Amino acid sequence: MTITQKLTYLQKHHFGKWLKARQEVENEISNQQSLFCICGRLATGFHEMNCRKFQNKVTSETIKRLKHLLTITKGE
Repeated sequence: MTITQKLTYLQKHHFGKWLKARQEVENEISNQQSLFCICGRLATGFHEMNCRKFQNKVTSETIKRLKHLLTITKGE
């Protein structure tokens, strides 16, 4: 499964868990970054909300944490 397929599956079948885990991951990553974002810019709430690198990191980490919910079928 590609990341897009995993994302779609989790949002469709486990939306509540997806939202909760995503918020937790976003808070953890944001708190790990003391002053600067992953991309190197000043880490403000507005910047992190609009930063593609930050959001991609949050999404990929959330998918990793919820991989136990993914049902892998043969051929994917």
